[in-house]
Amino acid sequence: MVTGLDTVAPIERQSVAEQVAKKLMELVRTGSLKPGDQLPPERELAQILQVSRPSVREALRGLQILGVVKMRQGGGVYVTALEASDLLAPLQFLLELNAPTVDALHEARILVEGTIAGLAAERIDAAALARLHGLLAVQRSVLRDPVGFRVSDMEFHRIIYAASGNPFLERVGGSFFVLGMEYRRIASETPGVLERSFADHEAILAALDARDAAQAAEAMRRHMTSVYETTLAAMEKAR
Repeated sequence: MVTGLDTVAPIERQSVAEQVAKKLMELVRTGSLKPGDQLPPERELAQILQVSRPSVREALRGLQILGVVKMRQGGGVYVTALEASDLLAPLQFLLELNAPTVDALHEARILVEGTIAGLAAERIDAAALARLHGLLAVQRSVLRDPVGFRVSDMEFHRIIYAASGNPFLERVGGSFFVLGMEYRRIASETPGVLERSFADHEAILAALDARDAAQAAEAMRRHMTSVYETTLAAMEKAR
């Protein structure tokens, strides 16, 4: 059972569920609560924080929607793995409802992913390059399989994010990728799109092989623009 909660200062009696949620989020942020930790029972949480059980219940419900905690079958509330796909689910839902925000996402990805590719060209090791070459071989074989290509595409970008050597950029890049996948799924069903992405990946990998930061950044920016253009075209066709 988690012990970090034992030393938490009680919340004032006029506090509401939002303040309970913020207190729990702070424990996650500081590492007092880690992925996989089980929270105390609802009654105990209410006693520790000196709030009502309904307030605790509402706070946990909100954190569950945000992907911070999950309730397992048979009882118990646990901190999730805090993966980007879970934490960004609410924002992803908003993006699905508001297609024009694809423009803003594209702008952000151009800036961030170009920088990541440039850093990766300078820092990537031989093992990561070998994995990327292996992935390209797989991608060549799944150009008629949108699902298989999307899986390999995620791994391709994940390796480059990690190769940047910057954990903050790695997390941001992965988060943007998760947000973009909801739209990318539409585009990947369009003939010719996967071939275009594969060609982009070849250019990116060539720049990484050459350890050319400027070329890698430019190749990634071209790829992001290609993703943006084909996604908009697919969404327009879907309408």
